[in-house]
Amino acid sequence: MRSTIIIWIAGIAALVGLAVTGYDAIKRPGDILNEDVFFDGEKGGTKEEKAETVDWPLYGYDLARTKNLESDDVVPPFRQIWSWDSKQLIEFSPIVVDDRIYGMNNDAVFFALDTDTGKVIWKKQPGALNASSPVYHRGVLYAVTLEPGQVFALRARDGKLMWQADLPGRSESSPALYKGKLIFGCECASVFAYDAKTGKQVWETSTSGEVKAAPAIADGKVYVGDYAGEFYAMNAVNGDIIWQQSGQGSSFGRAGRFYSSPAVAYGRVYATNVDSRVYSFDTEDGEIGWTQSTGDWIYSAAVIGSAGEDRPAVFTGGFDHNAYALDARTGDIIWSTDVGGIVSGSGSIVGDVFYVSILAGETIGMDTETGEKVFSFPKGEYNPIISDGERLYLTGYSSINALEPKGEKKKGKKKKSGGGGKKKSDAK
Repeated sequence: MRSTIIIWIAGIAALVGLAVTGYDAIKRPGDILNEDVFFDGEKGGTKEEKAETVDWPLYGYDLARTKNLESDDVVPPFRQIWSWDSKQLIEFSPIVVDDRIYGMNNDAVFFALDTDTGKVIWKKQPGALNASSPVYHRGVLYAVTLEPGQVFALRARDGKLMWQADLPGRSESSPALYKGKLIFGCECASVFAYDAKTGKQVWETSTSGEVKAAPAIADGKVYVGDYAGEFYAMNAVNGDIIWQQSGQGSSFGRAGRFYSSPAVAYGRVYATNVDSRVYSFDTEDGEIGWTQSTGDWIYSAAVIGSAGEDRPAVFTGGFDHNAYALDARTGDIIWSTDVGGIVSGSGSIVGDVFYVSILAGETIGMDTETGEKVFSFPKGEYNPIISDGERLYLTGYSSINALEPKGEKKKGKKKKSGGGGKKKSDAK
């Protein structure tokens, strides 16, 4: 009888052990904080602009994709001075260079607008489906499309096709231009570099999954994640993988997906994931400095800024209807603000205001220090705001809307350069 009881107890213990093991295997991994990972609080990646107007020449503003323009002049409240409707969804924000706005809608209609009037300068349709932004460099625009899968270059002055190359898959990865190479990802599970002058492929690096994100570039490294939940640092010259790091994933062993563009600052690269986390990686070796969970998926990209003086922060928004400011060193939540809807597209910072759009069709601006709502506009959907240091250019569902600060005198029309002038947009 005693032996039977012992066997029975042993069996129960084994079952409990299996249950615990099974639970450990399926539960959501806890967040990480590694205080030994390097952090440079002085190296934020943003820069102060002193010119009357500046350029926002690629998606995310700069190569590090900080999505942040420091400005003391472009602050709420605003008045609308013009609006232009493309008649189709503009999922990714346009860019602004000199006196022109360049962008593409979902039908792959490429447009150039006058920044003072909103009038169309030229329109071209190089493809059938698009979900990305172009990049400008020295009078040339570079872009990719989903259908057909291609990369191409247009002359900024008039939209003339300079070169085009077919890809082995679709692309919605907004390109970056670095030292003569156009770098972007592909749904064919690769990252490519093409020669910006000739359109010839320079290198291709295979990844574990589809690459939809726009890569960030800093200190000769290309940073990007894929749909298999892997994150990479690659050599910008030859595409060699320098390091690779896996995301934590979600419960039941489900891998997360890195959809949005990362941002580089403070010796870290920050990325969001649909496992509901924000990640902070060491730029040198990929070690995870921290992860911070939110309430739901995060498709919105990381944005670099400050939550008050001397507090480096990372900003984002999620499917849980919240916008967040996180401590860039530790990942601690500084503030979260309910914006009243799903934040899917990436936000941006102009001055001391963090702007996001919600899928319900509204753009919200929050004070970067407190999270207090200081701006709203009854249009929006995905990637909302860019600026030239004089105005905001707000993307509605299908429209571009020019806003200028109230109380400011309207400035005279700037001299036309045809989009070919050499300015700060000629980033190296």
